[in-house]
Amino acid sequence: MSETHHASAVLLPAGGVLLLGPSGSGKSGLAAQLIQNNDAKLIADDRVALKRHDTKLIASPPSSLAGKLELRGLGIVAMPHIDEAEIVLAVDLVARGGVPRVAAENHFAHDGVAVPKLALCAFDIATPAAITHALAHLPTTGFNADGVYSAS
Repeated sequence: MSETHHASAVLLPAGGVLLLGPSGSGKSGLAAQLIQNNDAKLIADDRVALKRHDTKLIASPPSSLAGKLELRGLGIVAMPHIDEAEIVLAVDLVARGGVPRVAAENHFAHDGVAVPKLALCAFDIATPAAITHALAHLPTTGFNADGVYSAS
Protein backbone atom coordinates (compact mmCIF):
# COMPACT_ATOMS: atom_id res chain seq x y z
CA MET A 1 0.00 0.00 0.00
CA SER A 2 1.46 3.37 -1.03
CA GLU A 3 0.48 6.54 0.80
CA THR A 4 1.59 10.10 0.14
CA HIS A 5 2.90 12.24 3.01
CA HIS A 6 3.58 15.99 3.19
CA ALA A 7 7.36 15.61 3.53
CA SER A 8 10.68 15.69 1.71
CA ALA A 9 13.17 12.84 1.38
CA VAL A 10 16.85 12.56 0.51
CA LEU A 11 19.31 9.71 0.21
CA LEU A 12 22.61 10.25 2.00
CA PRO A 13 25.52 7.81 1.67
CA ALA A 14 24.47 6.15 4.96
CA GLY A 15 20.75 5.91 4.14
CA GLY A 16 17.49 7.61 3.31
CA VAL A 17 16.04 10.38 5.47
CA LEU A 18 12.40 11.45 5.61
CA LEU A 19 11.95 15.12 6.56
CA LEU A 20 8.56 15.76 8.17
CA GLY A 21 6.90 19.01 9.20
CA PRO A 22 4.29 21.58 8.31
CA SER A 23 4.65 24.09 5.49
CA GLY A 24 7.42 26.56 6.31
CA SER A 25 9.25 24.22 8.71
CA GLY A 26 12.29 24.06 6.43
CA LYS A 27 11.93 20.65 4.77
CA SER A 28 12.96 21.81 1.30
CA GLY A 29 15.74 24.08 2.55
CA LEU A 30 17.24 21.33 4.71
CA ALA A 31 16.99 18.89 1.80
CA ALA A 32 18.85 21.43 -0.37
CA GLN A 33 21.56 21.82 2.31
CA LEU A 34 22.02 18.08 2.57
CA ILE A 35 22.23 17.79 -1.23
CA GLN A 36 24.66 20.71 -1.54
CA ASN A 37 26.96 19.90 1.38
CA ASN A 38 26.51 16.26 2.40
CA ASP A 39 26.46 14.32 -0.87
CA ALA A 40 22.72 13.60 -0.61
CA LYS A 41 20.48 12.85 -3.58
CA LEU A 42 16.92 14.12 -3.88
CA ILE A 43 14.21 11.49 -3.60
CA ALA A 44 11.19 13.80 -3.31
CA ASP A 45 10.19 17.26 -2.15
CA ASP A 46 6.84 18.50 -0.82
CA ARG A 47 5.12 15.13 -1.10
CA VAL A 48 6.65 11.69 -0.65
CA ALA A 49 5.01 8.38 -1.55
CA LEU A 50 5.77 5.75 1.09
CA LYS A 51 5.25 2.02 0.82
CA ARG A 52 6.31 -1.08 2.65
CA HIS A 53 8.50 -3.59 0.85
CA ASP A 54 9.07 -6.61 3.08
CA THR A 55 10.50 -5.02 6.25
CA LYS A 56 11.69 -1.84 4.55
CA LEU A 57 10.13 1.60 4.20
CA ILE A 58 10.51 2.80 0.60
CA ALA A 59 10.13 6.43 -0.50
CA SER A 60 9.52 7.72 -4.02
CA PRO A 61 8.38 10.97 -5.61
CA PRO A 62 4.90 11.46 -7.05
CA SER A 63 5.44 11.61 -10.83
CA SER A 64 4.30 15.24 -11.09
CA LEU A 65 6.98 16.35 -8.59
CA ALA A 66 9.87 14.07 -9.56
CA GLY A 67 13.15 15.99 -9.77
CA LYS A 68 11.69 19.25 -8.46
CA LEU A 69 12.80 21.05 -5.29
CA GLU A 70 11.31 24.30 -4.04
CA LEU A 71 13.72 26.93 -2.78
CA ARG A 72 11.76 29.70 -1.08
CA GLY A 73 12.66 33.08 -2.43
CA LEU A 74 13.72 31.60 -5.76
CA GLY A 75 11.17 29.04 -6.94
CA ILE A 76 11.27 25.48 -8.25
CA VAL A 77 14.67 24.03 -9.15
CA ALA A 78 14.89 20.99 -11.42
CA MET A 79 17.55 18.53 -10.33
CA PRO A 80 18.55 14.89 -10.62
CA HIS A 81 16.64 12.58 -8.32
CA ILE A 82 16.43 8.97 -7.18
CA ASP A 83 13.26 7.10 -8.20
CA GLU A 84 13.06 5.26 -4.88
CA ALA A 85 15.15 4.54 -1.82
CA GLU A 86 14.87 2.94 1.59
CA ILE A 87 14.17 5.32 4.48
CA VAL A 88 16.15 4.49 7.63
CA LEU A 89 15.65 7.73 9.61
CA ALA A 90 12.83 10.23 10.01
CA VAL A 91 13.28 13.79 11.20
CA ASP A 92 10.37 15.76 12.58
CA LEU A 93 11.19 19.43 11.94
CA VAL A 94 10.12 21.51 14.92
CA ALA A 95 10.70 25.00 16.28
CA ARG A 96 14.09 25.49 17.96
CA GLY A 97 12.50 25.35 21.42
CA GLY A 98 11.05 21.92 20.66
CA VAL A 99 14.43 20.28 20.09
CA PRO A 100 15.48 18.20 23.12
CA ARG A 101 19.08 18.23 24.30
CA VAL A 102 19.10 14.41 24.20
CA ALA A 103 16.85 12.39 21.90
CA ALA A 104 14.31 10.17 23.57
CA GLU A 105 13.52 6.92 21.79
CA ASN A 106 10.95 7.71 19.13
CA HIS A 107 9.88 6.18 15.81
CA PHE A 108 7.99 6.99 12.63
CA ALA A 109 5.78 4.11 11.52
CA HIS A 110 4.11 3.38 8.22
CA ASP A 111 2.28 0.16 7.33
CA GLY A 112 3.96 -1.75 10.16
CA VAL A 113 7.51 -0.56 9.43
CA ALA A 114 9.12 1.73 12.01
CA VAL A 115 12.27 3.83 11.67
CA PRO A 116 14.01 5.98 14.31
CA LYS A 117 12.72 9.56 14.47
CA LEU A 118 14.44 12.69 15.77
CA ALA A 119 13.02 16.14 16.52
CA LEU A 120 15.32 18.79 15.01
CA CYS A 121 15.10 22.40 13.84
CA ALA A 122 15.81 22.79 10.11
CA PHE A 123 17.28 26.24 10.72
CA ASP A 124 20.00 25.16 13.20
CA ILE A 125 23.47 25.00 11.68
CA ALA A 126 24.22 21.68 13.43
CA THR A 127 21.14 19.87 12.08
CA PRO A 128 22.90 18.30 9.05
CA ALA A 129 25.64 17.02 11.40
CA ALA A 130 23.03 15.60 13.80
CA ILE A 131 21.41 13.79 10.87
CA THR A 132 24.66 12.29 9.58
CA HIS A 133 25.67 11.15 13.08
CA ALA A 134 22.20 9.73 13.71
CA LEU A 135 22.43 7.76 10.45
CA ALA A 136 25.68 6.21 11.70
CA HIS A 137 24.02 4.88 14.86
CA LEU A 138 20.24 4.82 15.12
CA PRO A 139 19.30 2.48 12.26
CA THR A 140 21.67 -0.23 13.50
CA THR A 141 22.15 0.23 17.26
CA GLY A 142 19.15 2.35 18.22
CA PHE A 143 18.88 5.14 20.76
CA ASN A 144 21.24 5.32 23.76
CA ALA A 145 19.40 6.25 26.94
CA ASP A 146 22.38 8.32 28.09
CA GLY A 147 22.54 10.21 24.76
CA VAL A 148 26.20 9.32 24.17
CA TYR A 149 27.21 8.15 20.68
CA SER A 150 30.72 7.48 19.43
CA ALA A 151 32.09 9.66 16.64
CA SER A 152 32.02 7.98 13.28
